[in-house]
Amino acid sequence: MLYPLFLLAAGILVMIQPRTKRWQTRMHAHFKGNEQRIKQRANTFFLLGFAFIMAGLAYLYRSAVSS
Repeated sequence: MLYPLFLLAAGILVMIQPRTKRWQTRMHAHFKGNEQRIKQRANTFFLLGFAFIMAGLAYLYRSAVSS
């Protein structure tokens, strides 16, 4: 029962990560100010976090139905 909650928490954390000031300054330095690449990386993190959340919800649903 702990694994789905971990997936949900990790998904939320990964989705919020690109919005932090520290992440933005590091990506700005890494991509040398290329805003398109920075936005692309942020969208990738959002989709990865969304996938974690969906997997967590699927595990919760499966554990609720099988019980």
